[in-house]
Amino acid sequence: LLQKFRLRFKTEGIVTLPGFLRPHIVNSAVNDINSKLDKVFHMDGTHNVFLDNGDQNFAQEHIRNRQFATKVGVLAYDFMDPEGGLVNLYQNDLFREFLREVMELGELFPLADPFGACSVNVSKKDTMQAWHFDESPHSVTIMLQKPESGGEFRHTKQIRSRGQIDEKIFNDLERILAEDVRKGEANELVNTLEFEPGTLSIFSGSTSLHEVTHVYGEKCREVAVLCYSCVQGKKNSPEVQKLFFGRVVD
Repeated sequence: LLQKFRLRFKTEGIVTLPGFLRPHIVNSAVNDINSKLDKVFHMDGTHNVFLDNGDQNFAQEHIRNRQFATKVGVLAYDFMDPEGGLVNLYQNDLFREFLREVMELGELFPLADPFGACSVNVSKKDTMQAWHFDESPHSVTIMLQKPESGGEFRHTKQIRSRGQIDEKIFNDLERILAEDVRKGEANELVNTLEFEPGTLSIFSGSTSLHEVTHVYGEKCREVAVLCYSCVQGKKNSPEVQKLFFGRVVD
């Protein structure tokens, strides 16, 4: 089974395990999150697909710098229940070893970021996450609560090497986004993830372009985001901390 997961991650950049988290743990996590909605930081701004400050050598409307709108709420790690199932799973050595084996990494450490180590994306009505690559090499997420409609996770195959920013990726991005404008959900260059509550997703977010579509209805989309690093002591950049958590620490 492990070999199957490894091959899928290597070739497709994503592995999903439906029902990974038991319903009572999911329900407990959702109840805890919903009791702390006043602690959620609501990001309403723009960013480029690389989540950085851009490159002045290119025009503002060039895909290197072009801005896309994102609205999403995030419950930071320092507000999570330290005794809850999500934090216990995040800190579990056996779980981290399983992830390391699937992704075939030499070492894997918990992220040393006090906000982004284990957080929850809370997407209320009329929010969305625009196309982007993750700063982290990989992302581990668990669907906790689906919205009434919308909030679909859409992603490409792995279209770049980590950190690649060059003319080839610019051309690929323009082609994918143009096709998405033309065809929408019929865009064959993009896949939509089947993401039910309790499903674990292991995703190469730094090499696969992805978005979360517009959320509709009064029920929030809630997804746990568990972040790790191959480098001990790694934190998110100040730009990412400010963008998604509204706070910055050294």
